[in-house]
This record gives sequence, structure tokens and C-alpha cells, in this order.
Amino acid sequence: MNSFRLLFFLLLPVLGCSTGDADVEVIPVLEWEGQALSLNQDALRNGQSLRFTEISFYLSDAHVLQGNSKSNPQGIGLFKNGLGSFWVAVPQAINPDTFYFSLGVPGSLNDSTGSLAIPAWQYGDEHPLSAAQNMYWSWKPGYVFMKLEGRIDLDGDGQYVSAGETFSIHTGLNSLLRTLALANPSSPLAAKYALKIDLARLFDGYDLQGAGLNVHAMSTQDADFARAEYISNRLPYAFYALEPLP
Repeated sequence: MNSFRLLFFLLLPVLGCSTGDADVEVIPVLEWEGQALSLNQDALRNGQSLRFTEISFYLSDAHVLQGNSKSNPQGIGLFKNGLGSFWVAVPQAINPDTFYFSLGVPGSLNDSTGSLAIPAWQYGDEHPLSAAQNMYWSWKPGYVFMKLEGRIDLDGDGQYVSAGETFSIHTGLNSLLRTLALANPSSPLAAKYALKIDLARLFDGYDLQGAGLNVHAMSTQDADFARAEYISNRLPYAFYALEPLP
């Protein structure tokens, strides 16, 4: 399993920026109903067992807020299966109230309509937006913002081998970019935070059966767009907190 360490470069013209800025590390931590979650680990939902085989997502436009002053959003990184970390530059002598991130790829980079966009195959293989990352639909729809894939025991036989016992939920599209606003719980500023992500929260009220098992809406007109939108609207609840780490 590959691990990605991803640096977010931030420009901070409002709050100021100097060589004394703090590089704050943020580490995604996956959970299921408040407990640590790993790939291929059984998780229970409404009496059914499921396993994730892939959990991948983009975070972008990281910035911080202190009072009414905020830094300029920049940066993008791809996290595969919860591994990796990134750094946010926080101006010296401040303790930000809030950290902000976008879940997905900004419209300027996402598809052929973006002002800064280039085709995925023109990036180097190690770049988070490279076609080699397998997070790209095609040039017009753009990038998959989040991939949730795995198996679910629909018939309750304790196995995952029956027909139809797989799920594949992919969200994307500019209209489904969501912003995460997470309060800073630490004073003074911590050097390292865990980004707490409870995937069970994504599925509250969601029917993970039938058509709900496979979602790949590449247009707002697609039949499964409403399901992609529902999952996207749950993201600010699933990415729910920052926690200072020693």
C-alpha cells in the first residue's frame, strides 16, 4: 500500500507570511462509528457487514481564519486509504480560530472548463492530478473527488461472495465541491493535528441497497446524481473535527 506525504503550499497575503511561519501537520484518521477503521476490516451498518477496499479523496484550498482575516486558499492533495499528511503554513504569533479545506478538486483545475485546467495525462505520474492516480473520469466530467469501494454482505451469510455484494460510490462535479470548516481546538497552536473522518456518518439516511450501491454520476442529469449529491452533502459531517496530537 503506498503512502503519500503531501505538501500544501499556502500564500498568506492577508495574515502575512514570513520564514517564522509554523508548518502545521494534518494527518487524516479514518473511523467507523468512532472506532479506528482500516481497509478490509468488517464494519457493521444496520445489521449488515461491509468492508472498504478503497478510500481515496482529494483535499484542496487549505487556509486558516483568525477573526475576520484569512489566508489565501491554495494547494491540492490526494489521500489514498487515509494514508499521508499535509502541512498548513500558519503565520507566526497567531492562533487561528478555524481551518478550512475543500473536499474535491477546485473548478479551475477540475475539467475542460477550468481556467487553469490541463488534461490529467499531462501531469507527471507522482502528481495528485495525474491520470496515473486513477481518479479521473474523462476530460469534461473531470476528477473523482472521493472513491468509496468495497463489499457488503447483503444476504447475511457472513461472506462477501454472492452476486451484487459490491459497492462503488464515486462523487465529483464542480457543483459537488464541499467546504469543511473545522474549529481549532488547541491553544497554543499545536504542531500536529488529526483530521477525524467518520465514514459511518456519510451513510446516515442513505439506502445502501440496489441502485445506492453504485454511484458514478458524471452529469447533473444522471439518474444517480441525487445519490452523489446526498453523499457530498454529508461530507462536512463525516470530516468532523481536528484533534491535537503530541
